[in-house]
Amino acid sequence: MTAAVSDIVKDLREMATLDRASEAKQTEFGSLATKCVIGAITSIVIAFILMIVVGEMGDGLQLFGNIVTILLLFVGLGCTIVAIYAGIRRSKYSRLNLPNHRYALTEKILEMLERDMDKEAKVSVHLDLSPAYQKSKQIKTVAHPSKSGFKIDIFQDDWLKMEGQFLDKTRFVLTTSELNQTAYGWKTSRSGKSKYKTKSKAKGLDISLDLTYPQRRYGAIKVLNNEAVNAVKIPKLTKVKRMRVTDKGINLVVKMPPSMPWNEETLYQTITMMFLSLYQVLNLARMLSKAK
Repeated sequence: MTAAVSDIVKDLREMATLDRASEAKQTEFGSLATKCVIGAITSIVIAFILMIVVGEMGDGLQLFGNIVTILLLFVGLGCTIVAIYAGIRRSKYSRLNLPNHRYALTEKILEMLERDMDKEAKVSVHLDLSPAYQKSKQIKTVAHPSKSGFKIDIFQDDWLKMEGQFLDKTRFVLTTSELNQTAYGWKTSRSGKSKYKTKSKAKGLDISLDLTYPQRRYGAIKVLNNEAVNAVKIPKLTKVKRMRVTDKGINLVVKMPPSMPWNEETLYQTITMMFLSLYQVLNLARMLSKAK
């Protein structure tokens, strides 16, 4: 969507409210299902114990014992039905559950960038909250490098793209691209039994930042081409995958490995440092331009 930052933030907050409500319902029905399963097992176990004990009771107690046994079986049946219902409802709400860090991160980035933008400026935001492993995000399938008969599905999840313009007329494009893979195939044990195995894992997250700036203001940046990468300060474990500087724009791509938590805080810190690093280069270029 393309709109003012305030309007997009408002929509994101409404989304967060709905997501929290969905998570609460998921927890509620999950708890109910667990309690009912425990209740059903307990009732049925006690009922069977009573069935054994009733045979050794006197005639007067046998009738009472049989009634209690039947009641416990009905309770167990009722708990089972409720547990199934609660499980179905929980499954429904779990499908509606959204990845919190994605919309929360988008809101924080917009609020950060808004400080250096015109109040009436509009921003274009594409935010994908669908599962990373869905079929539409699969880009290729390759043979497993070490396991015969196994294959690997590669998934690319471009879940955020943000475009806008700062007060100095510099345009920015921020994108995230997440790579994941699923390995699968039949494995034969020593005893000769075959079992289907599948394993999914993250491969890396690329964050790309493009800045296109007015040549008159930052024209001297081409002089800094070799030194520009030294100005990049990013969190530990992240790596500069690519950096390209021209007299019209600058592109920085940073890779976050799977060993880093891809949560709201680490992503926000990385993206913030990317913006600050590139603007450090631009400010130096502006000073050189003025010196000329």
